[in-house]
Amino acid sequence: MNPARTASLCLAALLASGCDDPSPAARDAGFDAALDVTPDVTPDVGPPPTDRPLDADPPRDAGCTAAGTYAPGPFEIGFTLPLPDAAFTADDGHTVSLHDYYAPCAATPRLLVIRTFTAWSGPSRWYAAHTRALRSRPDAARLVVLDLLALNQSNLPASPGDLAAWRARYDAAPDTLAADPTYAYRATAIANPQPPIVMLVDTRTMRMIGIEPYPLSDQLDGRITDALARMDGRTPPRSTPPAAHDGRFTDGQWAMLQEMTPVPAPPADPTNAHADDPAAAALGRALFADRNLSPSGRFSCGGCHHPTQAFVDGRPTGVGAATGGRNTPSVLFSAHSRWQFWDGRADTLWAQALGPVENPGEMASSRLFVAHVIASQYASQYAAVFGPLPALGDAARFPPDGRPGDAAWDAMAPADQLAVTRVFSNFGKAVAAYERSLRAQPGAFDRYVAGDAAALSATARDGLARWFEAGCVQCHYGPLLTDDSFHDVRMPTGRADGVADRGRIDAIAQLRASAFRSDGPYSDSDAGAPHLAGLAEDGAMLGQFHTPSLRGVAATGPWGHGGTFTTLDAVVRNYAQINMVVVPGTTGTADVHLGNFHTDDVYVHSLVEAMNAITAEPVTP
Repeated sequence: MNPARTASLCLAALLASGCDDPSPAARDAGFDAALDVTPDVTPDVGPPPTDRPLDADPPRDAGCTAAGTYAPGPFEIGFTLPLPDAAFTADDGHTVSLHDYYAPCAATPRLLVIRTFTAWSGPSRWYAAHTRALRSRPDAARLVVLDLLALNQSNLPASPGDLAAWRARYDAAPDTLAADPTYAYRATAIANPQPPIVMLVDTRTMRMIGIEPYPLSDQLDGRITDALARMDGRTPPRSTPPAAHDGRFTDGQWAMLQEMTPVPAPPADPTNAHADDPAAAALGRALFADRNLSPSGRFSCGGCHHPTQAFVDGRPTGVGAATGGRNTPSVLFSAHSRWQFWDGRADTLWAQALGPVENPGEMASSRLFVAHVIASQYASQYAAVFGPLPALGDAARFPPDGRPGDAAWDAMAPADQLAVTRVFSNFGKAVAAYERSLRAQPGAFDRYVAGDAAALSATARDGLARWFEAGCVQCHYGPLLTDDSFHDVRMPTGRADGVADRGRIDAIAQLRASAFRSDGPYSDSDAGAPHLAGLAEDGAMLGQFHTPSLRGVAATGPWGHGGTFTTLDAVVRNYAQINMVVVPGTTGTADVHLGNFHTDDVYVHSLVEAMNAITAEPVTP
């Protein structure tokens, strides 16, 4: 049997059954076969279009009597049925359905381009931000672009309320942008789909004539040209593939790499009025290293986040007053992240600094104790930044130690509790100001992307190319190489009892209850917190954890939220089989967007070498 025809049948079966994704070569052959205009029956496509400009509503054939519902069309393409209809809510509030695009009597065929995005996906973000290229094609008038947002930035089903933030990423508007919270066409596409999923649909029949999960921009451009030619009954033009950058990267891939460097300054933090105050950062640096903030005199922020060790401790899990169940993340780039901790239970950097202080397993301290230390050792520096301290010398009003839930704290007057908590929150803001001042030296990866081909070994450059092929770029994208979102990636627990860590789903109640939220009473912003609106536990959150930055990743081991991987090789191999095996010590459902990839030594080693090249030597003030 013809290999292309076999691939076409495999792809058609794939669409119906949801079987595993074929290889890129088979998928390409299937696409070519699906567009083949010399099948058993020659399609009746009518005359080619004239040079007349297309109107918004294409003219219909005068003799057309086709019903206004989907019907079999003359253009047989290898897929047995038109796409099922579905309704979506557009960002202007109106309801749009796939049926709205059905034009069985159009004199000139048009191509419906359906792009299904997820807001956290690197390629999705890149495609949205480069929509102008699609709209600027010479044949753009024949394209109808329907963009669907299936998942929001937090990797939860998108709602119409998520569309404004997503539209802000565009450089040119699609015809329609709508929310698709049910992910209507994922099953129509492939198993383990890497977004965006792009479908090409003939509006005369609503049959899908092409599907591309995470297409290369260069590849998709050619697919659209081919599809239009086939629809017109013309022979598709033969094109010569453009020369690859460094023999490895397409134009689109190279452009994406350009957007991964350099690391900018952290975004503004309106919740902390002193976020970029040098005096606050100087105070924060001293507080960060001060062991006297713990009653035992043994623990400090810097005790777990060593400035000379990429701001981690090098242990599988953190060790303070007790041994914890999670790995210590680096704070080097934490100022760039909206969500803090592995589970996202804080949404401000200063709230993250407060968490370990009152955690009985970490510093085992309290806000009263911290306030007294600040009053005795840092009064002038504190006052210069935040104003006068309360009268903490009055022992009758301000006991030496205590936090909410302690008898000593609960006996205090509410006004005094408020005053102490204000000092405590300012402690966090000073530490956050210090952490915001941290920077990293550009490394070999940055020099390579800037044009120094000799900065990376050939193996590391091969690994970067496989970064796109294996799907690493989905979550590790942009200057920080993180999507700042949450995924279940089957990393085993670090708990001593071996019980799986539930992750994000248990953090929501903690975040909602926190007084230190970005919209709480101690925030310096009155702008609210749209990202917290409607935040609630969702079953998809079970087992999800925050995506860490890969800047300086080689220096931050052991890896995983449980610290169970001692080599990057083991980390890569875990990702490679994430949807193939059940990993002990995990829970939830592995992210369906994480496709499996090769585990041969050469492939894995090249990915590791690429990660080793993404260094981030800290530069401290």
